[in-house]
Formats: sequence, structure tokens, C-alpha cells
Amino acid sequence: MSASVPLSVGGRRAGLLHDGTDEPAVHSPRPFVHPLLTPGGLTVSGDRPSDHPWHHGLGIAVSTVTVTGQAHPVNFWGGPTFLRGEGYVQLPNNGVQQVGSADSAVTDSASTDGTDGRVRQQLVWRAADGTEVLAEERSWRVDTIRAGGVDWFRTTVSSRWTNTGGGGLAFGSPTTSGRPAAGYGGFFLRLAQTFDGATVLGAPDPSPARDPDRGAGGVGPPAPTAVELDEAEAMGRRGSWLGVRAATASVLMVAGRGAHGGPAPWFVRTTGTPMLCAAPFFHEEVPLAPAATVDWTWSVLVADGAVPGTAFAVAARVPLPAVGRVDPPGI
Repeated sequence: MSASVPLSVGGRRAGLLHDGTDEPAVHSPRPFVHPLLTPGGLTVSGDRPSDHPWHHGLGIAVSTVTVTGQAHPVNFWGGPTFLRGEGYVQLPNNGVQQVGSADSAVTDSASTDGTDGRVRQQLVWRAADGTEVLAEERSWRVDTIRAGGVDWFRTTVSSRWTNTGGGGLAFGSPTTSGRPAAGYGGFFLRLAQTFDGATVLGAPDPSPARDPDRGAGGVGPPAPTAVELDEAEAMGRRGSWLGVRAATASVLMVAGRGAHGGPAPWFVRTTGTPMLCAAPFFHEEVPLAPAATVDWTWSVLVADGAVPGTAFAVAARVPLPAVGRVDPPGI
């Protein structure tokens, strides 16, 4: 039976975290947050939309993982898999992210100032035949920040992946398999349909050659600014953050530099099927050797109303909170 844990901050509900066990195998069951709520209680996430019923709110999902010994890439995204020269094919390759036993998924009480709460999980990623692919330690933290004159709920995920499968792994996307502009996979939010037609915003210069902490002439940080982008321009673009703004709510996603460094590529759609994804495997596969580990940190911030671009930029600069490692059960 599926279990769910409320994510609350300062006595207010920010979301509901599900373990995903009730989802069908073809959905690649995994933990996800839905609804993801603004401070005013508006839902910004979508779940099981008719166009992609395997899309579930906010979570970690990877479409293409090459695993030694598996006939096909393992799909931890859900639905069909894109194959070079064949297109999308529904294969018996949908994996699962299994949350550990009940005593290894714990909810921390609110902090002493009543502003944040945490959930810690241990997971095993398995191929469709039950083969263990990797072990994951995942922590969720919810807090509130005020930035750019705007109140935001912020949900931060810290994740450590360890290759426990005995062979090499390679994390990719439909784009690395041959489909242009389809590099989804990573920290993924299926947006509510109210974001159909939303405005996309990003930092003005995503170039990794530019130091974002220094302004013109190398003196001090530049003033926080944002630029509006069309969907095609934003797709695959690199940067430390990307946001979407609708009339009723605004969503900002921030990617920590993590083990691979450099600005993250982004996958975003705001026409028909609104979604936002920090997509580190967009342009190229990321390998993980046997017994090796990789760390990721991502945050998503949500606010009520159509937030000004400068508020996105200011909020994106607020340091990510320390979420912490997951302790083994019983410790």
C-alpha cells in the first residue's frame, strides 16, 4: 500500500510526498510530491495527465540508463523508451525506485524556529527484472524564504547515488539516443495545466566561461537580473536556474553544481504539456563506474502570482540549505 508524508513548513502544508508503490510498473514507480503548493495553497504540480499518465508531480526521474547485462536501457521515467532509429517503443524495461523499510524513511520534526521540515529516504533502483542498479540516499527539506520582496516555499532535494550493480552505468536521455530537443531526465516537475502558455525566465548569460559571482570589470557580483526566453531558446540551455511564470503562480528551479560542476542544462515546455526539468543528461551521457558515487542537489521554489523577473533572480541567489546525508536504519 502506498504511503505518503506531508511536507510542512511553519505549520503550513507545502506538499505531499508519496512513495509511489501504488503506481503501475509501466509508470516506473518512484517517490514524488503532489500536490506541490504555494504559500497561498495553490497547486503548481500535475499528476497523471492524460497525455503522459506516468508524469507524477515533482521527483527524480531518468529516462535512459544503460546497465551492464540489460538488453535495453532501463527506463526510470515511465512509459515508452526512445530508441535510435526506431522512435518510442514500449519495452519491458521500466525500472522502479523502491523506498526502504518504514524505519528508514523518517520525518524530522520542524526546526526550533518552526520554519522547516525534512524527510530522509533510502532507496534502491531496480531494473524490471529486479536487478539492483544503484542505491540512493535522498533527503527532502522544505523551508520558507523571502527574496525580491516575495514569499517562497522552497523544497530542496539532496541525493547521493552509488552504483551497486557491479557493472558500469551511463545516464542519458532521448536526445543522447538521437531525438533532438528531448533531453529530459533528472529533477523533474510536471507542472499544472495552468502553466500552459507560461513565460520562461532565466539568467541573462548562461555561458560557463562567465563567472556569475563577479560583475563588469571583475568587481563584485552583478545586479540580479532575468531575461524572458521562448521555449525553443530555453530548451537545452545551460544555467544555474530556470523559472516559469503564470498569471496565478511562479516556479523557480535551481541546480547545485554537484559533482559534475558547471551550469546545468534545462528541459522546459510551456505549450500543451507544461514541465520543467533540471536535465544533467540532456546533451551527453554521464557515466558512473562500479561502486562509484555521485551527489546532486536541486531546489524548487514556488510563489503566488506573477513574480517579477528580478525576484526570480534574487531568489536564485539565496544559498541552498544544508540538507545532509541519510543515516542507515537504526542510527
